[in-house]
Amino acid sequence: MLIETLESQWKKILCFAPIRLLRLQFERIENVIVKEFEQAENELNDELKQLERQRDTSEILQRHNERFQTNHFHPTIEIHMRDLHTFANDLKLNEHEQMLDRQEREQFDRRTTKLNDYWKHMQTKIDNVKRKLQTIPKKWQDFEER
Repeated sequence: MLIETLESQWKKILCFAPIRLLRLQFERIENVIVKEFEQAENELNDELKQLERQRDTSEILQRHNERFQTNHFHPTIEIHMRDLHTFANDLKLNEHEQMLDRQEREQFDRRTTKLNDYWKHMQTKIDNVKRKLQTIPKKWQDFEER
């Protein structure tokens, strides 16, 4: 009787292990993305503050390019987002065998959609800051020439 109970519990554990692993992988990638977004947001805000304080933007622009172009920020985030979608889809595909309820599936969808939307917002903000960094020196030059 004890052995049968233990075997039953072991089978139950083995049944839920793959779904638990997928959840952990999803959450790990989600945390990496959130941390990257926070760091990027802080960097962009810092660049904008520096832009307000000084007229020479070449140093700020160089820092911006290093952070967002040279360090492959976009491709790295794209890879993380693709992995996040993969894990979210795998979690949805395992719903029948792993008994993932509808509410949990919707929660993974919401979290993925929220990060997707924030990524689009972040791309726009990165482009806007770069455009400001490139445009303002030209305006100052025009102003000084007058």
